[in-house]
Amino acid sequence: MAPVARATMTAGISDRPVGAPLRVLFLATYFPKPTNPTMGTWALEQARALRRQTIDLRVVSFTSWVPRLLAQSRGARAYAECPPAFDWDGVHVEYPRWLAYPMDPVTRWTYRYPSLQQAPAWWSARHYLRQLAREWRPDVVYAHHSLTNGSLARHLHSELGIPFVVTDHDLGEIADCERAHARRRAFARVVRDAFAWLSVSERMEQEMRRQFPFAHTCTLHNGSNALPAEVLATPRPPERRDQTVVFSAGMFYERKGFPLLIEAFGKASRGRPEARLRIAGDGPARPEIEATIRRAGLNDRVQLLGILPHLQVLQEIVWADAFALAGWGEPFGVVFAEALAAARPVILASDAGVAEVMQDGVHGILIPPRDAAATAAALLRVLAEPALRERLGAAGRALWASRLTWDANATALVSLLGKAVEARQRG
Repeated sequence: MAPVARATMTAGISDRPVGAPLRVLFLATYFPKPTNPTMGTWALEQARALRRQTIDLRVVSFTSWVPRLLAQSRGARAYAECPPAFDWDGVHVEYPRWLAYPMDPVTRWTYRYPSLQQAPAWWSARHYLRQLAREWRPDVVYAHHSLTNGSLARHLHSELGIPFVVTDHDLGEIADCERAHARRRAFARVVRDAFAWLSVSERMEQEMRRQFPFAHTCTLHNGSNALPAEVLATPRPPERRDQTVVFSAGMFYERKGFPLLIEAFGKASRGRPEARLRIAGDGPARPEIEATIRRAGLNDRVQLLGILPHLQVLQEIVWADAFALAGWGEPFGVVFAEALAAARPVILASDAGVAEVMQDGVHGILIPPRDAAATAAALLRVLAEPALRERLGAAGRALWASRLTWDANATALVSLLGKAVEARQRG
């Protein structure tokens, strides 16, 4: 459904001259920090793509206020030691502090009752945002996640008339509104005022429309950039040249399905001593994953690499023969687009957002969610058939180049943001 312009728009503070670049305020909390550069790398890539458009972009990533003396865990230190601003190769990002904490047990409390976090988040962010808005005079706000960046954008809209567009990235966070009524009310307040509410998959948009029929929704798939030349040019390590390597990457929690992938790999690689499975990531499910490896007797053939810098993840993709991630309910999965860009055959669940633009057996192999037997069969095919790997990889890269780049995403997004500004000017 195309976004619909609102008929009543509060008078704003921006008087943009005709032909002047669009001023876009980009709010993204899940964004790399100098103290945690692997967090939300896809958000940085989107910002870089927006920077390549003919707009004036300002990126703000609110960061939890944690006193240095109280920062004991690695996560807390990442917040406490984050500088107030940083330049990511031409993308200048501001990291003001606020009183929002995306960590347990706070996240468990605020997931069902978002106002417990939204109220202190706005209270602590409001002076910074009001001053920024009055001095820089943005034409439009683009926010990642309705809660809580979308909530900040809604406050600016209410006070100053600045239109906003918000993207959500997780189908589960929308579906949970069905039973968490306070959460649903918090979403409703944001998306009712948004010029457009974007999803990263059509399946997710259907759920958004079902629960919030008054919202102006549309789907805009994520993407990825072309792989760096140095990554493509670096030869595979000698010790891996005689191996057939399947690579996977993701945070270690249930939905990613790593135990299922490991068990399926064990079945598919029987009689294939050259087969290896390499997995990058970490998280709360690591003990279960390690136990699965031991139980399957795969200690010498499945390697857990830990959390890798994004550039090293890309290198692992290029060095691999195939990429597989058997998790279910994947909203989009930028790492799939990166594997397609590298011309590597991809194995993924059919309910992943990126699967909406892929054909099974043409651009990759789609498997039913949570189906260990189908996952094993798909792995066996890519391990056993070099010609299939080459064919899928070539077709997948062509698909990526035509539909799944960040530049294509940014072009569509800037067009939509421009429509939001035009609707406001029409009043």
